Amino acid sequence: MDYLKWNNSIAAHFFKNEMAGRSVHLYVTEELITDIGQESGADFSDFIAAIKTGPHGVTRQGLCVKALQSRDNWQQRELDYPPYIAYLALFVLAAGIEGDFATNSYYPRLRKLLGEESTRGQYPSFDRMSKLWEDLEKWSNEDKSGELGIFNSHSIGKRKHIGLPIAQTLLTEKERRALPAIFAAADLDPISYPAEGAIALLLAKHGRKQLRKRTLDLLKETSDSDEIRQALLEWIIDELRDWDGTAEDSGKTQIYGILRLCCKLDSIAKRATLSLRCSTKHEFPEDDFLLSLEDNSQSFSCSENSGVWSSTLISESDGKTVAASEFNWREGVKMRSADSKWCFKLPASPIRVFVDGDTEGLPGFVEVRQLPTQKPFYLAAHQECLELLTIWGELSCQGFENLQIIDGLPSGWHLFKAQAACSDELIKQEYPILAFPTNVRLELAGGIRLERGNKFFKFAPPKLFLQGGSESIKVYCNNQLLDSRNSAGNYELPADTPAETKLLIEARSGEDIIRRCSLLLLENYSLPSQTNAQQFDRFGKLQTGENGSAGVAGAWVWGVDFPDFNFNTFLPIQGKQRIFFVGKEPGQIATWPAESLPTDWEPVWAISKGRHRGQVMFCGTNLSDSEPALSNCRNRKKMREWKEILWHDRKIISPPDRSNLRALWKQFQKEAERV
Repeated sequence: MDYLKWNNSIAAHFFKNEMAGRSVHLYVTEELITDIGQESGADFSDFIAAIKTGPHGVTRQGLCVKALQSRDNWQQRELDYPPYIAYLALFVLAAGIEGDFATNSYYPRLRKLLGEESTRGQYPSFDRMSKLWEDLEKWSNEDKSGELGIFNSHSIGKRKHIGLPIAQTLLTEKERRALPAIFAAADLDPISYPAEGAIALLLAKHGRKQLRKRTLDLLKETSDSDEIRQALLEWIIDELRDWDGTAEDSGKTQIYGILRLCCKLDSIAKRATLSLRCSTKHEFPEDDFLLSLEDNSQSFSCSENSGVWSSTLISESDGKTVAASEFNWREGVKMRSADSKWCFKLPASPIRVFVDGDTEGLPGFVEVRQLPTQKPFYLAAHQECLELLTIWGELSCQGFENLQIIDGLPSGWHLFKAQAACSDELIKQEYPILAFPTNVRLELAGGIRLERGNKFFKFAPPKLFLQGGSESIKVYCNNQLLDSRNSAGNYELPADTPAETKLLIEARSGEDIIRRCSLLLLENYSLPSQTNAQQFDRFGKLQTGENGSAGVAGAWVWGVDFPDFNFNTFLPIQGKQRIFFVGKEPGQIATWPAESLPTDWEPVWAISKGRHRGQVMFCGTNLSDSEPALSNCRNRKKMREWKEILWHDRKIISPPDRSNLRALWKQFQKEAERV
């Protein structure tokens, strides 16, 4: 294999479509190089020889100088990958070599790989290799928008240049593959995870068999200022955020999720109403969940609510919302689905942290696994924690208050409120869940992605979250300072942010760039060509070639004659029943099929009516915009029809099943009575 073939093969191993939006680390070993070359009959020595020769057209002498020359104008040469990745792979290889070397000795390792004499001092021009690492970061994050993976050129230790390749060796490939099982055993949540210190303790405890001694020693280290430890934890958190909950357990694939507490407060009655919801990054099943405690003493059901959340858990015995106060929060709870494929856990903890549910689109307050910085929070704490917690709250928090809840909490638990936490020093060692994050992270959340990587529709851009930042760190979008007015650490792109333009997001402390990422907002988008898309038949099997049979490729469907839409399938109606579409203003009514559907108003209800009891279905966009409104209608006939279907026929139309819809239905009936 020549140099460029080695380069592209190594690059393709790390940068590929399935890594879109995920962090890439160039952990290169001799075993990996051997595996890559095996298909072409090349071995490790062939790789070293190709490195020494360099890519075609390089004229300069010296390994590092050749690497730099390969970077010159490479994007004008129509190459698939940056042509210097093989050199970076060599530098990472050297960082991982074992042998009779001093602990911090790097250059002798590199010289041994290249078969050169061991001499003291820096390898010629090695201090200029940082340009290659920076260019790789720009290519993956900005030029490719993360479509093949996101690479960050972090350096660890005081010697910046050798710290760049060393930062890629903190986790072996075997350790990385073991992380999902460790995450599951440690009850970690990819959606809401604790601060780095708590993660380190959990991984050190549950990863004793899968992680190297070196990794375990770093995790057990208590100094947050250790750069290598911080870099390792950042890598682990990247893997945790990308985890969808799937892990191997005794040879079987399991899907793990978290049970999250949700709380509604009645401050006048001093009552807390606590429920449970399932939270998972994995796709929910289409049917309702049926979950049981491990001893099968109780069963519960729920369904997908929105995004990563389920609806509140309902008891199968009485059909009522489960009171979360009935469970032991200190020891935790585990539930499994009927087929044992899914497992949801409420992690054990004597302290529970809650924040406003608005950020998740949920009512009340929701549980999180990390103490928020610079914004209000609530704490549910067992009485064993009260002494230290009270001291910390009074000395290190603003507006710390015991809410004196008399109903709704488990026995021995208390609820506190605070405006903000100013310090975690007094409490983080005893209760790591109340520790502040020590790493600065800049993340994209929400929005609607388009294809792979960080491409979003302009009408649904992501929000930016800066975690672990201080007041000195500012966030910029294409050099424009962003304002965090809504809540500390949360940023929104300006409304006039242009589409079709690369947006470079940077978190800066003074002139130093702490973190960066990029994204692209798109307004104009054309569907991919049908001929270029993977095509599937009606059974979901991949089609090869053009055989003329019916098939589907994403939004493309062909070979099928579509009948006109039949509204009889919209509501469970029989025979020649009609459907009445009713809007929120008196007089807004259309009878299908005799009348066409409305174009100047939106229906709220679809009502079927025949010989027997009629049925009603909510078809509004959302409840908050569907309440009855004043009417401008001048058509007396339509006003009478609107009143008749809602008021005069109320006894022969079954109300909606859901309580919130029944309440809205009654509002319409009261309004119709007055018409």
